[in-house]
Amino acid sequence: MKAFLFDLDGTLLLSDEEIFYDNYFKLVSSEFPEFDPKEFISAINEIIKEMTFEDDLRNNYHKFMEKTGLRFRKDPFEFEKRFTDFYTGKFKLLKSLTLPNHELIEQMRKLDGIKVLATNPLFPEIAIKERMKWAGLREEEFDLITFMENSHYLKPNPKYFLEIASKIKVDPVECTMIGNDPILDGACQKIGMKFVLIGDEDGYKNRIKS
Repeated sequence: MKAFLFDLDGTLLLSDEEIFYDNYFKLVSSEFPEFDPKEFISAINEIIKEMTFEDDLRNNYHKFMEKTGLRFRKDPFEFEKRFTDFYTGKFKLLKSLTLPNHELIEQMRKLDGIKVLATNPLFPEIAIKERMKWAGLREEEFDLITFMENSHYLKPNPKYFLEIASKIKVDPVECTMIGNDPILDGACQKIGMKFVLIGDEDGYKNRIKS
């Protein structure tokens, strides 16, 4: 294998994802007190679903900011500022709900080849890099890190994985995706990538091979 793609949530950075995202949405909705929290969260989830399989040449960040602005009848720049304030402030409170997967991170560091932090680009660059700190990961350990601003698709859209393969200039069949979600991460198999499921009954120790 020439390239290894690693998911972040539930893979390199462990957490109870239901608890994590429940707290995440509560915190982010608190930045928009003029909206009903449940309606706000529901609308954000609908926007994410819309973005997942649509063909749009703009990056995920631009699409998300425009869609939220239109949905809530707010200036996209206002939404952008408030989301940025959130990610530089309250977002850091979520660190206590996470734990680095030290064993897998050590395995990753021993691998030879191109390494990609292939986390679902639902978060902007500032948030992805903050979460990398929680896992003890360094930017220079990866040849590519996916986030809203440099990505145009979301998992499980196969085009997300195709975009990565194109950027690192490696044939998909020479790539291995390591992740904990058979649907989101496993979608890589549709374009010929190998998929290693973290947490299945066989374990992962002897199955990440170059």
